[in-house]
Amino acid sequence: MINAIAELGRYAKEQDPQMTDFDIWLEDSYDGGKYDIVFFIVLERADDTKEWGYKKIDVHENGSHLKDNLVYKRGTSRGTDKTPTAKVAKSISGTFKQKVMAWFVSNKDAEFLEPPEKEYLDKIHSALIQNEERIIGDLEDQHKLTEAKGVVLSLQLIENENKKYIGDIPSIAAFIIQESKASYKFSKTFKKYSYSTDKVCSICNDFKKEVFGYFTSLGFYTVDKPGMVAGGFLQDQSWKNYPVCLECALDIETGIKEKENYFDFRFYGCRYYLIPRLIHNIGRSEIIDTIKEYNQKLAVSDEARHTVLNPEEDVIWLLRDNQNHAQFTLLFYDKPQKGVFRIVENIEEVLPSRIKRLYDAKSLIDEIFIFKLPQKDGKRIFRFSFGVLRLFFPRDKARGNHDKDFLQIVHKVFAGMPIQWDFLISQIMIAVRNRFANAENEWFQVLSGFMMISYFYELGLLNDFEGASKMATEFYNSFEIRKEDDYEGKVVEFFIQFEDFFGTHAKKAIFLTGVLTKLLLNIQQATRESTPFRSQLKGLKMDSADIQGLLPKIEDKLAQYKHFGYKNLRIMISQEFLSAGDDQKWSLTIDEMNYIFVLGMNLSDYFKVKKEDEED
Repeated sequence: MINAIAELGRYAKEQDPQMTDFDIWLEDSYDGGKYDIVFFIVLERADDTKEWGYKKIDVHENGSHLKDNLVYKRGTSRGTDKTPTAKVAKSISGTFKQKVMAWFVSNKDAEFLEPPEKEYLDKIHSALIQNEERIIGDLEDQHKLTEAKGVVLSLQLIENENKKYIGDIPSIAAFIIQESKASYKFSKTFKKYSYSTDKVCSICNDFKKEVFGYFTSLGFYTVDKPGMVAGGFLQDQSWKNYPVCLECALDIETGIKEKENYFDFRFYGCRYYLIPRLIHNIGRSEIIDTIKEYNQKLAVSDEARHTVLNPEEDVIWLLRDNQNHAQFTLLFYDKPQKGVFRIVENIEEVLPSRIKRLYDAKSLIDEIFIFKLPQKDGKRIFRFSFGVLRLFFPRDKARGNHDKDFLQIVHKVFAGMPIQWDFLISQIMIAVRNRFANAENEWFQVLSGFMMISYFYELGLLNDFEGASKMATEFYNSFEIRKEDDYEGKVVEFFIQFEDFFGTHAKKAIFLTGVLTKLLLNIQQATRESTPFRSQLKGLKMDSADIQGLLPKIEDKLAQYKHFGYKNLRIMISQEFLSAGDDQKWSLTIDEMNYIFVLGMNLSDYFKVKKEDEED
């Protein structure tokens, strides 16, 4: 993946030949609008022979246009940043002391500074010391008066009426380049050097005069944990893990910025980087530009975002026709706090052909008659997306955080690995039972679960099923029973289309019992505006004996209501139960039996006979 990020950097530099090393290392203090105000500490003097005097605090709107003026680059959390431009954390006075003033103390003896440059910086520092109390007072007063998301502190220097920012002072700007280069070779934390000469760079695979061992800009690669350091736990040997030459380090630095700006997406509450690894140059610009343009489209406005059918997934589907010119990595991550980067799930080597297979399966499932319900507000009620999976593996206060399970199943879908049926059905039933127990309609959860199962079934991912090899496309368009004489044949046809799912007599009997139960509940609702028979369903935690015992109870209730229809359905249920034999040998879990049952309930409308004469 590091090579893929380096490739993004090389591509960006090709598109912008004017890009310099300084541009690569520089960061934008605006941070996408999180730090929208700059407090400039204004110092002034008449000529270069006099001391600096403090004038005022100049409040200015921040923006990316100030990037070259502020020359910001983050340093360590406890130390200073690379220049005396700093983001205010908790205390504005603390930031001024620990990030701005302390910078001059930490860097006054930098080896690359010439004596006049050291003197110049020393005079600025002296002015800050002499006016410290007044500056802090003014900063705090302005902070109270200013409504800002975040504040940046920096310096503004007026000399002979000429205004300068720290980006205009070469001796300060030089710290960005010099410190960045030096940090690849020498660690201030470990007080050790890690580099070698005349070695092969792990990125470009060329012999280079010098390779470095402290290149840790990627966040997930560190040299302070066992297993990350070659030669045991010797930091000075870390160059052996990932020897990186200066040119490739700059490519990676650029690629990191590209990754953050254009390849960062959200996926149902999770954040991930979509990183292409180009196998060869065919389609190189098309693939990279497609992702970047899509990201920019989403960033324009909320209104533009809503014009996309499914912004959580569409950028992935767009890549399905690239003829395997690239592999894609979906790196799901979390940044719980500044400077902390955690990989949550890493899906590697996803080919466009696999994406196309997933998309084709989605298109097929979307067309099954069960899910082609009337549109609501111009939108289909059911279309398969990973949002259906998220419905059963949520992250909320009521049901807890199921991110790990959600992303592991997403990983298995992209990688073509089996998904555990028992675990999947148990999660579906948690959602269904919750609705059922609260007397809420469970229809959406039941059909969403069946859509998800059908999708995994079509892909051959369910560990207990072979896959949907016998599904017929024409079956998807419609399904209805128009004559009593056609009843058994139509039901058999339905079961054949999902042969693995309804592959036993027990499953068919349970499903059809669910159908009949719902038809009885409909009669009760129409007759007495209540459904007391629901209490017989034991909160959808019935065992095999409970389900078998429903048929005589339903027969009795239908007789009470003088309703003697559904003869063919009742006959089929009896036949299937007889064929199923001893219920102790059904090999079905409670969750599986009850899901099949409630699925029958919610598909019951399809198992009514549609009269040839609709007015009859």
